[in-house]
Amino acid sequence: MTPERRVTHLSIWTNVALAIIKLVAGIVGHSQALIADAMHSLSDFATDIAVLVGLRLSAKPRDDDHAYGHGKYETLVAAIIGLALGAVALKISSLAIQQIFAALRGNPIPAPAIYAFWAALASLVVKEGLYHLTMRVARTSGSSSLVANAWHHRSDALSSLATAGGVGAAALLGREWLILDPIAALFVSLFLVRIAWRILSQQVGELTDRSLEPDVCEEILAMARRIPGLTDPHNLRTRMVGRHPVIDLHIRLPATVSLQEAHDTATTLEQELLKRFGKETIANLHLEPYSE
Repeated sequence: MTPERRVTHLSIWTNVALAIIKLVAGIVGHSQALIADAMHSLSDFATDIAVLVGLRLSAKPRDDDHAYGHGKYETLVAAIIGLALGAVALKISSLAIQQIFAALRGNPIPAPAIYAFWAALASLVVKEGLYHLTMRVARTSGSSSLVANAWHHRSDALSSLATAGGVGAAALLGREWLILDPIAALFVSLFLVRIAWRILSQQVGELTDRSLEPDVCEEILAMARRIPGLTDPHNLRTRMVGRHPVIDLHIRLPATVSLQEAHDTATTLEQELLKRFGKETIANLHLEPYSE
C-alpha cells in the first residue's frame, strides 16, 4: 500500500471515531457547536473516500482514451472536497444563526456539559496531528487531493478549537455566556468557507487549464535561453494534468543545422525540463528554422 493510501485509511477510521464521539457528546451534552463539529468530521470521512477513489483512478497509466494520463481525476476529487467543505460550512452557519436569533428573542439555550468541552479538545489534538501527517505525505508525493484533505483536517482542528472555546465558556462561565456556543459554531463555518474557496479556486483553475504561475513560466523560458544554439523561445503554453505539468514551447534553431543536431538540442532542453519538473512532465517542443 502506498503512503498516500495508508495515511488516507488512517484518516478514515480516525474521522469515523471522532464523528461518533463528538456527535454523542454534542447531543447528550447539549452543544450545538460540537454537533456542528461532528458533522465536519463526517464530511472528512466522505472526502477521505473520495481521495481513495481519486488516488486509484489517477494512478492508472496513460492509454488510448487518456493520452495525457488520468491526473485530472485527482484534481476533480480535490474540487469535490472543496465543494463538500463549503456545503458543510453553509449548513453549520445556517443552524448557528437560527440559534443565535432564537437566543436574542429570549428562547433559552441548553447549557452544554463539560465533557463536550473535553471531546472538542481531544478532537483538536488528533486532527492537528492528522493535518501534519497528511501534509507531509502530500508534499512528498505532490498529490493535490491529499493537500486538500490535509487542509480539511486543519479546518476540523480549528473548528474544534473554536468549539472548545465556545463550549468551555458556555459550560464554565454561567448562563449569560451560553450564546458563545452557537457563536463558536458560526465562527467555524466562516473559516470553513475560506478554506473551501481556496481549495475550489485552485482546482477549478487546473480543470480549466489555467497556466502555471508567471514566475514558473519565466523560469521555463530562461532554461530554454541557456541551451546553446537555441534562440527566441516563444509561444509558451502551460497547464497541469493532475500532479504533472504540460509544457508547449516554440524554439528557433539555425536553418543550417542538421536534423540530428536540432533533435539533440531539443532533447537537451526536454531533459532539463524533466529534471526540474519531474519525469512525468509532458514537454512538446516545436522547432522553427531561421536564416543566420
